[in-house]
Amino acid sequence: MKNLILTIAFIIASFTTKATDNGRFMQTMGTTLAELGQAKDASALQEVANKFERIANTETAEWLPNYYAALSYTLIAMKQQDGTNIDKYLDKADVFIEKMGKQNVNTPDEVEVLKAQVYMMRISVDGQARWMKFGSAFEGAVAKAKDINPENPRAYALKAQMVFYTPAQFGGGAEKACPEIQTAIQKFANFKPTSPIAPTWGAEQINGLAKACK
Repeated sequence: MKNLILTIAFIIASFTTKATDNGRFMQTMGTTLAELGQAKDASALQEVANKFERIANTETAEWLPNYYAALSYTLIAMKQQDGTNIDKYLDKADVFIEKMGKQNVNTPDEVEVLKAQVYMMRISVDGQARWMKFGSAFEGAVAKAKDINPENPRAYALKAQMVFYTPAQFGGGAEKACPEIQTAIQKFANFKPTSPIAPTWGAEQINGLAKACK
């Protein structure tokens, strides 16, 4: 009887410890995500990326710290004017995307969306020269994300952006993008994140593009 009581006490203590650890993780992630939302320049974004990396190194079973470290580097890349610097920060994003490939990711569509974002940004450095190399990779990542989760609005938003910024003579432009934009907006309206720290980005950007459709 005594051994049974000790066993039950141990199980309860284990669950309590896990719950406490998860609470700390959620709080730390929530705080760092708030900092990500407030970061306005490359320096601030770099600090946030470093924080996510530290969390990832501690919480090795969690994939979201690696996800947000990668996302932070794509945002830093957006602040760059020189193509070499853009590629440099996208290379850093790829490091964390590769780390997620070794983890148990419960929403792998989000990883495919992040890959598509990196491909799209690499194309933006020199669209004419890079489309052959990265265009099919972008389309493949978007298609895979939609296949995994047809309701992920970020997959539709990235496709809409790609069409929007592709020159009209190559089949792009605002008119071609508007149906994609409207689909993305509808998907965002119905989207429900799986947790308080799950990815939710993209709506603001697509709503900005929607102004061209009015």
